[in-house]
Amino acid sequence: MKSFVLGVDGGGSNTQCALFDIEGNQVDFLDWGPTNHEVLPGGFEQLEEELGQMFDTFYARHSIQASNLVSCAFGMAGVDTKLQSEIIGNMIRRLGIKEFVLSNDAYLGVKAGCPSGVGICVINGTGATIAGINSQGQMVQIGGQGYLTGDVGGGGALATAAISEVYDHLFRGGPYTIMVDQFFEVLQISSKHDYMDAVTANLQDRSKRVEFTKMLFDAANQGDAVALSILRHVGKELGRSVNGAIQELGFDDVKVIDVVLAGSVNVKGSNPALVDAIKEEVIVKNPTRNVDFFILHHPPVAGAVIWALEKVYRGQDLFDKIVGQLG
Repeated sequence: MKSFVLGVDGGGSNTQCALFDIEGNQVDFLDWGPTNHEVLPGGFEQLEEELGQMFDTFYARHSIQASNLVSCAFGMAGVDTKLQSEIIGNMIRRLGIKEFVLSNDAYLGVKAGCPSGVGICVINGTGATIAGINSQGQMVQIGGQGYLTGDVGGGGALATAAISEVYDHLFRGGPYTIMVDQFFEVLQISSKHDYMDAVTANLQDRSKRVEFTKMLFDAANQGDAVALSILRHVGKELGRSVNGAIQELGFDDVKVIDVVLAGSVNVKGSNPALVDAIKEEVIVKNPTRNVDFFILHHPPVAGAVIWALEKVYRGQDLFDKIVGQLG
């Protein structure tokens, strides 16, 4: 019987899935839509349908079935609590997958970014989550549940902060920011009294939210004090979450703590103020520790494949082989 492993990086915007044979060779790669139950209109029920269709696509392409998948790893946005993990784990079992590991997608950044599989990942994309794994295999997630956990990062939160600072200037006498002019131009308005109607009309359009976030970075690049303040505040708060992960996991047996910066905001943000603030907060609060920060250049799904293969071949160095094939 042919044997394969499957790695899945499931997000709120899109999902990447990679099928490998058990020798570590890539067999197939699939881009899919969102698989976060929190953003799917049908919630958990729709998530199960999406996963089932995704699996069936692989099965049909390679004339295999669930029993051919000897190990799988799922890093899923929306797996933030034990209950969510239990619900999604049960649906994966109902779909015929027996051997798998399931975690929040932030953990994939550690597996894909750190050759040792030990470190911390700061995901700052659609949302913001920090996850860490130490050499004993202990894992901790900081944030990831929005306002409930005090999250301030993520493109959506940055766009909201930009919107509110413009509103503050228009209606509360707050400091001027060039984002006022940017918003008026993009929203095609000339009166401040049309501002909120225009903003709310565009908030459901993801491309507009992305545009608002880019405007924030553009303003920071022009030295706008308000925009820079937003980025520095978000960076400081994400740094505090990294410090929380260090405190929880210790990392006393490693000489250097690897901190992987992932997600579209960290990777593609055109102004360094946010990332610089993360680094400053961590370094200042950990003066006796060596901390290395680096951008994740490999797709997180590579971490899922590595994790799945680790369950088959314990102790073997799989990092270079897998990330080399997935970029």
